[in-house]
Amino acid sequence: MGPDLVGYLVAAGFAVAVAAFFIGRTTGRGAKRRRELEEQLANAHEELSRLSAEVENLLEQLRVAREEHEAYPLSVVDHFSGTSDLLRDLTVQYRSVYEHLTKGASTLCPEGFVGLTEGLPVPEIAEPQDAFPASEFEEASEESERAEDAGRFEPTEPGTVNGDSERSAPTPSG
Repeated sequence: MGPDLVGYLVAAGFAVAVAAFFIGRTTGRGAKRRRELEEQLANAHEELSRLSAEVENLLEQLRVAREEHEAYPLSVVDHFSGTSDLLRDLTVQYRSVYEHLTKGASTLCPEGFVGLTEGLPVPEIAEPQDAFPASEFEEASEESERAEDAGRFEPTEPGTVNGDSERSAPTPSG
């Protein structure tokens, strides 16, 4: 055997070994396991993508909820401020109607006019004012958040829902 023939045989043997390796890899027991693992990996990637999208959606919902939560106390203050203005206007209009009826009664029925007097015996109605300035609101809001963070809520102002009330508790008579 010549050296050329040995070289060809070694090269042919190497080529057969490489071919056998790839054929065995695609058709053997390991190939089935590899395909199963690749399928599991693809499923895991799909699940990860789905969960990632769901997390992003939940984060967006959380952001919107936080914005609404932060805006809520201001909307409550605006609502009650508007209610206060409307009640003040209603009181002024009621007083005007009462004074009109008093004048009419004194003019039209002077002999029966003894119970009504000119005007109402109440102090003047104050002009609207900022009953709860924004700085006090922010301080109260921060105090409430600190108390909630501590797991308790202890109001410091009398007359609050959970605080000391200025009214005395009813005592049973007996």
